[in-house]
Amino acid sequence: SAAKHLSSNPITSLPGDLPSTLNTIGIDGGSPIPIIFSNTVLRNSNAWWNTTGSRLIYREEITAATPSPNEVFWWVSQNDQPGGIARKLLPNSFSIPSIAPDNSLALGISKQGLFTSTLNGTDVHYISHSILPGHPLFATLERALWQPAHDHPKILYALESSVPPQQGASNTGSITVKLILNDLHGHTTALAACTCTQFAWAPDGNHIIYSNGPTYTIYNLNDGSSFSIDGEDGSIPYWSPDSLFLLLDGLHSLVLVQVNSQRKQLLLHDSIAFTGIVSSSAAIPGVNALLQPISNSLWADDSRHFLFSTRGRTHWLGKDLPSGSGLYTLSIDSHGEPQGDPLLVDSGNDTQAGWSYEDPNTSFLF
Repeated sequence: SAAKHLSSNPITSLPGDLPSTLNTIGIDGGSPIPIIFSNTVLRNSNAWWNTTGSRLIYREEITAATPSPNEVFWWVSQNDQPGGIARKLLPNSFSIPSIAPDNSLALGISKQGLFTSTLNGTDVHYISHSILPGHPLFATLERALWQPAHDHPKILYALESSVPPQQGASNTGSITVKLILNDLHGHTTALAACTCTQFAWAPDGNHIIYSNGPTYTIYNLNDGSSFSIDGEDGSIPYWSPDSLFLLLDGLHSLVLVQVNSQRKQLLLHDSIAFTGIVSSSAAIPGVNALLQPISNSLWADDSRHFLFSTRGRTHWLGKDLPSGSGLYTLSIDSHGEPQGDPLLVDSGNDTQAGWSYEDPNTSFLF
């Protein structure tokens, strides 16, 4: 069938925007509820849940066009009403709208500036009243993110730095940006200046992660400290819910980082020689790229178990996985030490596996 030939991301297994229907269904079964119906004239992205599971946000654009960032449509839909009868259009935004932790507001970036609106798309309030410097940025940097797990959340976004391109540019074509923390009361703080290509929050809202190629940096908002680790370029960072651990899930490797001790451990890799850094020459997605956050987290809610798919990576801690390819779970202790061998859950060709909710504010874009 045509579906078997859809191109998808080699790590996330997610396809790009497509003409599609969007359905919700309870985990205990029942009939799917078609939130929207398929239309060959329109393409839709994957949909992302809010924290309470009551709303879905997704992107829509005309199939025949290559839209600029502010020409796509951003919809918020209730999870239990069919056929688009309970969906609301958000204001135009260069960035994927970010939903506040209390689900009251959406945050976006437009030609008019940085803004918030209700989830009904009304009561637009501009935090800044002119286009942000350098925006729209590369698609992976075009973001404004609410701080998780805080009653009075701040927002995080990137601004193009004044450093000349010849100094700020890297060999991946990136630019120098400043990561800005805005308290929404007129005070902003530049947390870092970097030639980074991705950034996101940790679930505790007290750390951020940003990357430049194979280098991943974790910044601590509480004391202003940071540390960097080398990994595989293009890896998916999965934070544990308690923000004490980070998994870097790459095409060739799986790395576990213990944040407090700044220690990393190579858990899984394939037959390609792994020296600690796997570089990539892939260009940074341009401003018109239609990217999306990760849908699900590999971590269990207790932050002491996670799952992984082998995807050809069958060398575990220096030896072959005894059960071969498949979907595995692993237990770790409070120090990040594996407790026994991974447990094979399924030996099929599993994709898009997940164990818990992934807040888009904590996810890179792919």
